Amino acid sequence: MKSFRERVMAVLRRKPVDLIPFAPYDNLVPRGTVERMLRNRGMGLCHRCPLYWDERPGIRVERWSEGDVEHIVYKTPVGDVSKTIKRHLGRIADGGVVELERLIKKEADYEPVIFMINSSVLHDNYTAFLDAVRDFGDDGIVRGEGLSPPYAASYYYFGLRNWAVEQRVHPERFRKLLEALEGYNEKAWPIVLNSPAEFISMGELSGLYGPKEFRRYCLPFYERYIPQLHKRGKICAIHAHALNLSAFKEVIAETGVDVVEAFTPPPVGDLSVEEARAAWGSDVVIWINFPETVFYEGPEKTMEYTLKLLESDAGNPLVIGFTEMGLYG
Repeated sequence: MKSFRERVMAVLRRKPVDLIPFAPYDNLVPRGTVERMLRNRGMGLCHRCPLYWDERPGIRVERWSEGDVEHIVYKTPVGDVSKTIKRHLGRIADGGVVELERLIKKEADYEPVIFMINSSVLHDNYTAFLDAVRDFGDDGIVRGEGLSPPYAASYYYFGLRNWAVEQRVHPERFRKLLEALEGYNEKAWPIVLNSPAEFISMGELSGLYGPKEFRRYCLPFYERYIPQLHKRGKICAIHAHALNLSAFKEVIAETGVDVVEAFTPPPVGDLSVEEARAAWGSDVVIWINFPETVFYEGPEKTMEYTLKLLESDAGNPLVIGFTEMGLYG
């Protein structure tokens, strides 16, 4: 009998398996009786581990709290920038904070942020990664977190509204930010490429912009990096948690990724497994984010939905998981 890890790796290598793996993110399954029962029945866990970390020499950080809101100020030689986060959000597993204000709120914020990015010194996180591999053993799979396309990563400095506006109001400033993020990737790339990780996630498809922008800004990223990872025998995933994947199915096929992960089928997403398989072929692993709204219909409907889902992709490389809210929904 294969262990959980052997079974998942077999799917990722497009080899036949006796059972379809059920592999939720480890932070989306509350520990306790239910988790133990599920693991005794074959469930394993997917743990995500960064492959590098950065330090920012010469930058002083000040922080203080007012109730459940924390203010953080970064003091750089070219100016200060700040962000505000809200903590103590209750039953949220993924970080437990919400950013109320992000770093770039006005034109003057670009220079300090770009300075922070350019001055970053990167270090490998291999020890933590290998520790996680040892700790999870056959009960889980550890996925390395690699690079992100600069365009996609830039969103996190603004928030959605400011991000959309700034691209048009200050296009030259925005372009320089993307250049800084590309330079950051250049520093991180050797660490990712030479890492001990077999399975690596490379960016996301969030649905915050359309396929035209993805093709223009993000596809070149995948065309550059994925072939290099393949030469090292590594398995590459994109975290495609957008709910409008039907608009992206053609361009996803052009990225060359091995795994389309966080794929959310109907009734939440708008792309079925059958349609995705027709677009991507039998070599792409579809790693499903099981739609938690199905649970609201009760055990019988959940079982019926699951069986239909499995039957719709019989014989193809498939993993079932939770990548968004999971059992915390």
